[in-house]
Amino acid sequence: MKKYEYKFVEVKKQMGLAGITFEECKKVIISEAECGWRLKQIVTPINEKSGVNTPVCYQIIFEREV
Repeated sequence: MKKYEYKFVEVKKQMGLAGITFEECKKVIISEAECGWRLKQIVTPINEKSGVNTPVCYQIIFEREV
């Protein structure tokens, strides 16, 4: 049976600068892939207190076989 390990990397959202945030996410994904990690999922936690459902950061989840 295969076993996996997971790594979580948080990228803070740059307010009003979506392009910069996207580029930062790409850098993280490429860097981790070079170290053997595979992108599993990107989660966007929201700030429910602000009244609008906007992401406050991006949680990038990676996996690799142990």
